[in-house]
Amino acid sequence: MSGFLTILIMLLSSGLFGVTAAIAGPSGESRATSPVSRSPIHRAADTVVERPVVSEVNPDLMRKAIQKHLESEWRRTVKTVHVTVLEPVDPVTIPGGTVELQVIPNPTEEGLGRRAFHVEAMVNGKPRKTIQVVADIAAMIDAVVANRFLKADELIDAGDIKAVGMRVHQVNHPFITDQGEVIGKSASRPLPPDTPLRPAFVKLPLVIKKGDRVLIEARRGGLSIRAYGVTKSSGQIGQTVMVANLDSGRELRAKVVAPSLVEVEF
Repeated sequence: MSGFLTILIMLLSSGLFGVTAAIAGPSGESRATSPVSRSPIHRAADTVVERPVVSEVNPDLMRKAIQKHLESEWRRTVKTVHVTVLEPVDPVTIPGGTVELQVIPNPTEEGLGRRAFHVEAMVNGKPRKTIQVVADIAAMIDAVVANRFLKADELIDAGDIKAVGMRVHQVNHPFITDQGEVIGKSASRPLPPDTPLRPAFVKLPLVIKKGDRVLIEARRGGLSIRAYGVTKSSGQIGQTVMVANLDSGRELRAKVVAPSLVEVEF
């Protein structure tokens, strides 16, 4: 017996047998199992869903683009443009990043009121979508008006006029918007206060009136002859009036060149 134990101890110590772990089964029987190896834990990679970049162009952006376009187009005749977008009502989706709007000029569509526009949506300088926009267009001007009653032929100075905001019904309106076109001229007809002035309502002032004493000058080459006369009619600079020579009584046709000075040709 002691010899058997000695042989068993020698076998165990020689490494001829591998050491195994015993796990108790449900019936209490032992079963050998190999050592449990731990493999790396693999996690599912996060899935990145790339959503397309889109921008929304709302009606207010369309309004601003159309207003800027029209103000640039009408800057010489209209001061302010009012745009009300009627269609589309909802925002328009444009694929891409930052969107810039550009109105495509259409010579056949002009004037005020209800109009159709083609608005190009540009992304990175390239057109992406054309938006059909229907809008109502109104315009305002600063009309020059008289601020007091002006008599016919009365000289107009800066204190006699003012600028008043006024809505117009056509772009090519007939009203004066530059006060410089009125100051220094005279009324061609009686003008009540707050009357929007038109070019026909003013004229160059009369520098010579009927019955004025004037100097008559006749020139030819280096020769100049002067005499005094009386005008038979009124006139502006550049106009021709009749004048009577005070010495001879002879009536002549003369051109008004300055206040109290007329010129005849011979």
